[in-house]
Amino acid sequence: MEESTETSVKSHLQLILGNLSHQIMDLLVSLWECNKLIFSRCLSGSVTLVTGTIICPINGSKVKLCLQENTKTLSLLLIELPLCTAEITSSIDGSVLRIVLDPVPDSGTAQRWVTYCNGLKVGVARWLEVGEDDRWVLEMMHGVSAGAGILLHKGSDAGGYKYLRGQFEKIVGSDHSEAYHLADPSHCFEHELSVFFLSK
Repeated sequence: MEESTETSVKSHLQLILGNLSHQIMDLLVSLWECNKLIFSRCLSGSVTLVTGTIICPINGSKVKLCLQENTKTLSLLLIELPLCTAEITSSIDGSVLRIVLDPVPDSGTAQRWVTYCNGLKVGVARWLEVGEDDRWVLEMMHGVSAGAGILLHKGSDAGGYKYLRGQFEKIVGSDHSEAYHLADPSHCFEHELSVFFLSK
């Protein structure tokens, strides 16, 4: 009788632990999917070449990085970098600019990344919703596939924007890293520009 009761208790504990294990695995899977969206939020996994735009407010505000499948799609990833235009320019060492974004643990829905520029920690970047000024810039650049220039905008606090747009090759290094490298076959930009996204 005691052996039967002990077997019953063990079976009950195994059932509870089994259910708990499944719940934990389901939670981990959902967290992993969420984490993957940090750097592939709106970009299809099959896309290997995306449009990248660096938007620099003339008034010295923080620079923004926009990644989208192409200039005609609204699906995009918009990030505010902890750098102003002058800092981006001064960070280019030997025509090379490498930006690494390392996710801040427990940043929740307000995605944030510890940012490194050419190996130096420069602050924290954050994911942004597309604002009115951002939408204006992207609409003005609708027909631009690659290039650099200035957009004057008297109705904006920024006064206007400098921009650099090009095609970036998307390379998935592993389950924990993804990189975007500026594709410049004509060598018009004369700079090596790469953005690396890490995940925990």
